[in-house]
Amino acid sequence: MFDNNLTELCFFYCLSPLHAGAGQATGAIDLPIQRERHTAWPQVQSSGVKGAFRHWFYAYQINRSDEKIAKDLTRQVFGAEESADSENGQAGAVSFSDARLLAFPVRSNVAPFVWITCPSVVDRLNRDLLMVSGQRPLEIEAPEPEKGFVILDKDGYLKKPDKIILEDLCIDVAPAPDSSKSIALLLDKLVPRVKRLILVSDNDYAFIVRTATEIQPQIKIKMETGTAQDGSLRYQELLPSDSALYSVVFFFDERTEKTPVLGEVIKGHVKDAVSTHIQLGGDASLGRGLMEISWKSATEISGGGK
Repeated sequence: MFDNNLTELCFFYCLSPLHAGAGQATGAIDLPIQRERHTAWPQVQSSGVKGAFRHWFYAYQINRSDEKIAKDLTRQVFGAEESADSENGQAGAVSFSDARLLAFPVRSNVAPFVWITCPSVVDRLNRDLLMVSGQRPLEIEAPEPEKGFVILDKDGYLKKPDKIILEDLCIDVAPAPDSSKSIALLLDKLVPRVKRLILVSDNDYAFIVRTATEIQPQIKIKMETGTAQDGSLRYQELLPSDSALYSVVFFFDERTEKTPVLGEVIKGHVKDAVSTHIQLGGDASLGRGLMEISWKSATEISGGGK
């Protein structure tokens, strides 16, 4: 049983393109990104999120103390596998959901780019908010296909046009209905970097997040000649910069028969270590997956904090 006071939402904002690889080619894409099976929406699987947090946490601790203390604390927080040459394994005291896409950036004819989301994404956020903070579900009015509602427009780009081109899709837009104003207020608090947000239909959202990701070619250079190696061309898919995702993070008391480290202390250690930024996914040496971090507690989400 989890404790709401020890559960938080962690929001990720992509400062650089993110490649969380699926591990197998699909069609012309040699290195596709991870996607949900039933929706085909981009995601980062929880194992990748936890692995990145563990790596970042250990690096933070070893800069503040010696190697033994860093290893012991990392084990207490994230657990350890059993092995023949080490003591017994231990379950971790922190649990992560998959990092779910909340707002997707799309190039547009009316602004440098806009973000989109859809009713099914908001419904999913509703379920997570209810679980974490007990907040009542946000009301949502779904737009028709090829239509959209302007949820956020902080810099005024979306006030005049009644039609907006989103990548290869042209949609009719209108101000958000009164029933959707609570969505704007909450999303402005959860992901303040998202300035121009349009709510589109589920079908339009699914089409765009399948077809408007970033595709980059890669080659391997032969050291001897400085030219491309034959057969080395491959295409890599990336989740674009400025994408917004979130994960539900559960904290527990340390899983040990000895005197455990309390969950509140575990939470403090993790949030101290991963407070502003983290790197997710592959190709860290190419600057991929640099993420800005924002934590939101149940109290902050339900209105008791900023």
